[in-house]
Formats: sequence, C-alpha cells, structure tokens
Amino acid sequence: MLNTHRRTLAILCAAFATSAIAAGPTGTAADYGSSAPHAAAQRSIELQPDTRHINVTRGETVTIARAGQRFTWHVQTFSNKTVFALSDIAPKDMAVDGIQVYVAANPQYAGS
Repeated sequence: MLNTHRRTLAILCAAFATSAIAAGPTGTAADYGSSAPHAAAQRSIELQPDTRHINVTRGETVTIARAGQRFTWHVQTFSNKTVFALSDIAPKDMAVDGIQVYVAANPQYAGS
C-alpha cells in the first residue's frame, strides 16, 4: 500500500514538474516581452527617419516613439534571442519596417 502511494506521488510530481517547465518560443510578440504602461518606462527612444536599429537590455521597459505615435514595451526575450525586428512588437500602423532591436543581457543576472 505504501509503495502504491509513493508511486502515485512520484507520478504526480513528474507531471507537475513537466508542466512547470517554461514554454518555448511561440512565434508571436510574446517571445520578446509584453506591452507595458507608459509610466513604467525607464527611458524613451525617439526613432528618427534614419534609425536602423535600437539597443535595449533584457528586463528593461522602454517607450518607443515616432512621429507622434508611441508604445511602451517590457523587453523579456529568451536568453538566446539577441536581435529581432521592431515591427514584430510595434503597432501595425507605426512605420518601423527595417529597424532591428538588439537586446543585451541584463548585467544584474551575469555571473561573476
């Protein structure tokens, strides 16, 4: 009887552990973080007509603005994802084609 309970417990633990593993990339904007309120931004990036890339840090919240439009994004990429197209997260009516986002590792989480 005790062995049956242990086996059941082991199976339940394995099931919970499997469901607790982080999901992989989804192919959506969620792979790069999430929308955030403007008040949460740590800095603002004003895109110029000649902007081809911006630099951000994983875990940073930034407001990105161009020609009177703006949106705020909390950058949270997978650790192996260091560059993506700004058009993947920007509002569809915001002209950001061709602009790349370069994501630096957060130094708070770097090993010493």
